[in-house]
Amino acid sequence: MIKAISSVLLLAPLHLAKAWFPPAIGKRFHAERFSTSVNVLASPEQAMGIPSHLEAMVIGHRLEGLLAGVTVEKISSKPPIFVLRNVLSNTECQSLTEGVSELQPGRTVNALNSEIKRKFSSVGWVDNEVGSVTYELAEKMHSILMPNQIFDVDRGVEPMQVVRYEEGGEYVLHHDSKQRLLTVLYYLNGSGETWFPLADSQDAFCSNRFEALKLCETKHPTESGVLVSCEGRGVQVQKGDAVAFFNYFENGCVDWKAIHAGLPTSSTKWIANHWYHHFPFSFH
Repeated sequence: MIKAISSVLLLAPLHLAKAWFPPAIGKRFHAERFSTSVNVLASPEQAMGIPSHLEAMVIGHRLEGLLAGVTVEKISSKPPIFVLRNVLSNTECQSLTEGVSELQPGRTVNALNSEIKRKFSSVGWVDNEVGSVTYELAEKMHSILMPNQIFDVDRGVEPMQVVRYEEGGEYVLHHDSKQRLLTVLYYLNGSGETWFPLADSQDAFCSNRFEALKLCETKHPTESGVLVSCEGRGVQVQKGDAVAFFNYFENGCVDWKAIHAGLPTSSTKWIANHWYHHFPFSFH
C-alpha cells in the first residue's frame, strides 16, 4: 500500500475559477476572483527558464533519446507546453490508482480560505519516497524538463497528488502558481481532457488574472488554445502519457497563458500531478 499524506488541502491562491459549459447550456461562467495573489517569484533567478534544447523545438516536433522509451513533443510555445509519451507503464498506472489510501473529497482553498470549484473529485497525496514509483518518476521528469537544476526530492518537488474524478467531474480554469515553476500532469487511466484556452493565442496579452479571465470568456475548447485529450480530439494522449507546462516567465513573473481547466469527464478519470519548485517550499 502506497503511503498517502492525510492532508488534502492544497494552498493555491492563484486559481481562476471560471467554468466552461457546452454551448447548448450557454455561457454559464462562474468566476472566483481573489484579492491577493503571488504574481512574481521571490527573485527572478528562481524561474531559471526552460532548457535550451526544449525551447528550440518547434511546435509539433518530437524529441527522442532524452529518456529511454519516452518521446517529448512540443505543443505550445507561449506558454511552453510539452506532451511526454510512454512515461508510465500500465503496471505503474495501476499501482498509483489502486495503491493510494485515504482518498477524500477534493478541495482546494486559497490563502483567504475561499474554496476553488472542483466537481465530483477525490484527492490523495503520495510521498516521493526513495525507491518508490513516485520518486523515480519525479526524478525522470526533472532530468528531462529541469536538467540545469539540482534534483532535491525533499525541497524541489511536492508530494504527488493523485485525483479521481467521477463522471461529470471537472476542475474549472485555474493557474498552478504559488511558486510552482513547472507542472507535470499524468494520465493514469486514459480518460480526461486538459484545456489551455490562451496557449499560443496571438491576441492573448494579459498581465493579471482579471485580464486572463476576460480573454477566456470568448474561448471554446475545440476552437481556441490547446486541448490535450484522451477523448480523440485536439492533441491526443493516452494512458501513461503526461503533459508538462511552465507557469512562469524567465523574469520570474507569472505567465497567465498557463491557465488551464480539467474539462467535464464522461467517465471515471484518474490523473496525478507533480509540482516542481526551484527553492525550498512549505507543503503544510
